[in-house]
Amino acid sequence: MAERQQSETEIVNAALRLAATRSWGDIRMSDIAAEAVISLADLAGIIGGKTDILRLYGRQLDARMLRSLDEEPVTGSPHDRVFDIMMRRLELMDADKAAIRSIVAAPASSAAGYLTLAGSLLQSQDWILSAAGIEDSGLRGAMKTSGLAYVYVKTLRTWANDDDAGLARTMAQLDRSLRDGADWIKRLETPAALATALGSLARGFMKARRGPPPSSPDATPGNTPPPSGGDTPSTPSGNSTT
Repeated sequence: MAERQQSETEIVNAALRLAATRSWGDIRMSDIAAEAVISLADLAGIIGGKTDILRLYGRQLDARMLRSLDEEPVTGSPHDRVFDIMMRRLELMDADKAAIRSIVAAPASSAAGYLTLAGSLLQSQDWILSAAGIEDSGLRGAMKTSGLAYVYVKTLRTWANDDDAGLARTMAQLDRSLRDGADWIKRLETPAALATALGSLARGFMKARRGPPPSSPDATPGNTPPPSGGDTPSTPSGNSTT
């Protein structure tokens, strides 16, 4: 396991080194294999493609971010905690900023690739919400995760082109987006609760229309089991069968 993780890290780092000087879209898997000093066959046994490299990089960032929070927990309001965690994640990417700038311009080359990255992005937002102590479930949880993903992408694009040491533009973008997102969630809470209630009502109505489930055939009239012992019911006198 440790050997595989080391190989994955070397591949990710090789890809990032290339992306720092070249367009991400122009980099081929053979280029990454050569940069990582690994055969293309061995590379294929570890990584599924460039999108997989970005997904793996995201998982590594998640782990580093969560470890840093174990050492230095965030405090304050929910807004402040999410703000600090997102800034912590961006700080962890600082050494890779040139590569990220190239990647965000065109992270994938196919619809399937974008779907894979979207799933990885949403998973990362779930970790951020969990670390901030405000994770949720159901429709509200989905709204939080999706909204935070949108905030993260907007902030990431600003950060990638923010060369100010204090990251003033990035912090302003993140603060504004988080506040706007919180306002939208509040506005959507009532319609979402209403939709959930109407959905439950509709399911109850349909269940009532279908009626109770049919009982067991053995319990229906005409299917009374014979008496124990195998005896058949006696035939009334005067009506004997032949």
